[in-house]
Amino acid sequence: MTSMHDPAGTPASRVDFGHVAGDYEATRGIPEAFMETLITDVIDTCELTSTDLVLELGCGAGRFLRALTSQKIPVVGVDVSQGMLEMAYNNQRSSKFLRSNLALSDAAAIPFNHGLFRAILAIHLFHLMTDWKETLSEIVHVLRAGGTIITGYVGALTYQSQLNQLYRKRRDELGYSVGSIGADPQDVVLELKGLGAVLETHNFQTWVEVPLNVTLSYLDRRVFSSMWRNLPDVVHRQIIQDVRAAANSQFKDLNDIERIKIDAQLHFLTFE
Repeated sequence: MTSMHDPAGTPASRVDFGHVAGDYEATRGIPEAFMETLITDVIDTCELTSTDLVLELGCGAGRFLRALTSQKIPVVGVDVSQGMLEMAYNNQRSSKFLRSNLALSDAAAIPFNHGLFRAILAIHLFHLMTDWKETLSEIVHVLRAGGTIITGYVGALTYQSQLNQLYRKRRDELGYSVGSIGADPQDVVLELKGLGAVLETHNFQTWVEVPLNVTLSYLDRRVFSSMWRNLPDVVHRQIIQDVRAAANSQFKDLNDIERIKIDAQLHFLTFE
C-alpha cells in the first residue's frame, strides 16, 4: 500500500521542483527499455531481493520508484516537494505492482532508524544541496552494514538538445552563468570514499527523438532548475526570443524531429 508521511519539523531550504511538477515527468522521462537497463543494473550490482528495503532520496514523481517496485523491490521515496510527492502518489495509484511508501522530508533529516536500508538511491540530487556533506553523513547512518549508496546522474530528456545548448550559450553571453549550489558527482564520490566506501562506476547511453518545438516549449516554461536562479524573467524572455530566432534560421521547420543523446552514470559506493 502506498502511504504519504509528513514528519514534524520544517525542512531546510532546498531547490523545490513543485512548481514544475506537471512538466517534470515529460522532461525527465527516458525510454522504458533504458530505465529497465538501469534498474536491472542496480538490482544486480546491489544483489537486491524482495526482502531488502531501498530508500530513494529526491524521488520526484517516482520514475525510479515505479521501476524498482515493478521488480518487486520494496522502496521508500523521500522528497522535499509536496507537489512532486503528490505526483508520485498519483502515478502509483493505478499500478499493478508493489507500491512505495512516500515521506515529505529533507534529506538531511530523514525520519528513519539507523541501519534500515540495504541500498540508498540518490540520483541527480546533491548539486541542489548546499549542506550535501552533512546529508551524506546522515544517510550513511540509515544504511545497513554492507549496504550501497547509488549516486550519479541520468540525463534529462532534452538537456543535450541543440536548442538547450543555444539557450545556455546565450545566457552565458548575457552574463548570467549558473553554477551548482551543491556538489558535482565526483565531489560526492570522493566524500563517500573518505567515509570508507568502495567505488564501482557504470556508464550508459541511449538516444531519443523529440520535436524541436517541444524542446522550445520546455525552455519557454523554465522547467530546468538552472533556469530559475539569478535569472530575471525579462532576461529569460530575451533569451527565448533569441533562441527562437536562431532556431528559425538554423532549422527548416521547428516541427522536425531532433535526435538527442541521453547519458547516464551510476556510482555504486559500498560500505563493506
